[in-house]
This record gives sequence, C-alpha cells and structure tokens, in this order.
Amino acid sequence: MFAHIARRLLAAVPMLIGISLVSFLLLHALPGDPAAALLGQRATEENKRQFREQAGLNLPLHEQYLRWVSGVMRGDFGDSHASNRPVLKELAERVPATIELAVGAMLFATLIGVSLGILAALKPRSIWDFVCLAFALIGVSMPIFWLGFLVQKLFAGTMKILPFGQRLNYAGWEGFEPQTGFFVIDAIFYYKNLDLTLDVLSHLFLPSLVLATVPMALIARITRSTMLEALKQDYIRTARAKGAKPASVVLKHALRNAFIPIITAITTQFGYLLGGAVLTETIFSWPGLGRYVIEAIEVLDARPLQAGVLLIASTFVLMNLLTDISYSFIDPRLRKREAS
Repeated sequence: MFAHIARRLLAAVPMLIGISLVSFLLLHALPGDPAAALLGQRATEENKRQFREQAGLNLPLHEQYLRWVSGVMRGDFGDSHASNRPVLKELAERVPATIELAVGAMLFATLIGVSLGILAALKPRSIWDFVCLAFALIGVSMPIFWLGFLVQKLFAGTMKILPFGQRLNYAGWEGFEPQTGFFVIDAIFYYKNLDLTLDVLSHLFLPSLVLATVPMALIARITRSTMLEALKQDYIRTARAKGAKPASVVLKHALRNAFIPIITAITTQFGYLLGGAVLTETIFSWPGLGRYVIEAIEVLDARPLQAGVLLIASTFVLMNLLTDISYSFIDPRLRKREAS
C-alpha cells in the first residue's frame, strides 16, 4: 500500500514542476516589460529599474525561476499591483469561496447524478431511462451563462424566493466577520445562528445548482453504463438467488463494484469545478478564485495570475493523485495486483 502511494507521489512531482514552470513563464508571456506587469503601467522608468534589481529580474531566467519557486514554497506569491496587498492574503479570502461553491455543486451532482444513473440502469429502455438520458444530454449541452441568467430570472426575479447572488446579505448582517472563510462553517459552528445559516445556504443554492449541471449529467451517464455492466455479472445473480434484498443487491453489490469509474468522474469533475467556476462566479457575483483570475487578466496583474494558474492546475494534479490512491481502498483487488 505504501509503495503504491509512494509511486503515485513520485509520478506527480514532474507534473507539479511543469506546472510551476508554466506559471512562472506567464510573467514573461504578458505583453510589455515584466517589471511593468508587476508594478503596473503607471510606474516610472526609475521605479522599474530599481524593481528589476530588487526582484532579480536582471538575473538569468533559471535563477529567477529558482528564486520564485523558493518564495512560493514559503507561501510568498508576491504583491498585487492592483490592490498593493499580498497575493497570499487575497487567495485566503477567495479560495474558501470557490471550495464552498464547488463542494455544494458536487453534492448536487453526486446525489442527483448517481440516483438518476441507478434508476436508468434498473429500468433500461423504459421511460425512466429515456428521461435520465435526455436530462444528461441537456445538462451537458446547456450553456452555463444562459442557465444562470434563467434561474436568476425565475427564482430571484419572478418568484423572489432566492437571492440573485453574492455569498451573504451583507446589509442584513453588518456584524458578520468570517472566521474561517467558509461562511457555512462560520454560521453553523462559530455564530450558531439558524437565520444566518439559512441566509448563507440560500445564497449558495442557485450558483451550486447551476455549476452542478455538467458534472451531474456526466456522473449520471457513467453511473448508468457501469451499473448496467455490474448488474449483468454472475455475483449479482448469486446474490439474488440467495434472497438478498433488492436494495442490498443494487447498493452493496452492484454499486460498490461499479464505483471506481464513478469515483474517477466525481474527483476529476471536482477538480474542474475548483478551477472552472469562472462563469458561475461572474454571473452570481461570487468572490471566488475563478473571478480573481479573470480580474487579474483584465488589469494584467501578473502575481495573482501566476498564483491562480499554479493553484488551479495543481488542484487537478492533486485530485487525480487522490483518485489513484483511493482506488486501492475501494477495490482490494488492486492492492493485491500492486503487491504481486
């Protein structure tokens, strides 16, 4: 088991190094002078010259890279020229919002997607199967920005039962100060206020539902196909012949053995949600990581852009790494294969 984990960790190291190289070179890929990208276009020539010497921009490229990486490993991503604040502090404010949104979306996607996939597999070629497949096709094909405006119009504009966006009704909770950055956790465990918790969840509901549509559809299709294969196996017929309850046959035997492709879909889609929530965050005024990167691109703010790309890409690698490691815990046969 430990050898399997060590091999996966070693395989991820070259990818992380490659991601750091790409993130570092973004500074030099931006149009104009790297010093201007870090200081802002209004910096004087004298300020730029002094900054090049201070930041080591006159050094060879490989020395600049090593200097930047050593800073990143210490948590130093530099300062944003747009806000004159450390990028690490801004990430600490933005990342929890994206994680909270992605977790909410994956809860919707997993619960609804797996349920629809199982239902479609249990009743193949039926009206239920047709409805589930149609739902999956619509979920994959529907543009996120159009769906976001639609649900805003319906639930926030016409019905007025949910808010348009943001993370909280700040005007109604002027004394609210986030402790962890995760508003749901703060509302439940720190403030212990039911009304505050409901307000936070009401703001989280619509963007999570919109963001969940694509992974929900993919998870439903994968669950259906893997469950169809699992339900045809001999061990399912044996379990039914022994008088096992239908729910036990489906959930304990079939779903457990079909779970590896489903886990792969869930984890990879979760990585996508952490980095790909740009449109949803923009539509719902959600102050997350995706919106942070877009704002950095708009003003050519190099340090936030480097940090955002590095964090998003590393998330994909780490999610795939966790997926590979989880296989051995889910399926004991893989542990035996690794040991042999």
